[in-house]
Amino acid sequence: MPKKICDVYDPLLPTLLISIHKIYVKQILSGKKVIEYRKKFFNDPFQAFVYTTGKNGGIEMFIKCDAPIIDNAHKLATIGETIQHDNYGDIFDYFKEKNTGYIIPIIEVYQFKKVDLQYLRTELPSFVVPQKYLFLDRQDKQNLLNLLLQQVCSNKLINNWDFYFK
Repeated sequence: MPKKICDVYDPLLPTLLISIHKIYVKQILSGKKVIEYRKKFFNDPFQAFVYTTGKNGGIEMFIKCDAPIIDNAHKLATIGETIQHDNYGDIFDYFKEKNTGYIIPIIEVYQFKKVDLQYLRTELPSFVVPQKYLFLDRQDKQNLLNLLLQQVCSNKLINNWDFYFK
């Protein structure tokens, strides 16, 4: 297992900070959740630090994701039901308004000790929790990216996407 996030970081991949609800973060860390649903998103493979939303929020996970599957509501709901055993109707309803959306395959997961919101705001007073996502590989986000890259890995999970999506 890598010692620090910087050991698995790929400087050639876009790096994002995304927000995910606590219940889904737990499911990703347990290996139960291998895909993420979004109505709008970035179109290419990427890596991301995940901000856990809600009370006691913070950043405790780094993920690598394959290119999203972009399709209509029916196809996305079928994939979600098949791969992750999510409720077809719930997924379909989530995407039905625009009849399009994204399924993001989560390929690798690295957990580290939570960097909480209070610490982030103390170290980086301009830190703002993203509503959806923001890019960290910009000059004005370098301090945050550098801080997160030094986090020590405590758990690693590899999702065999070829097994899930034959």
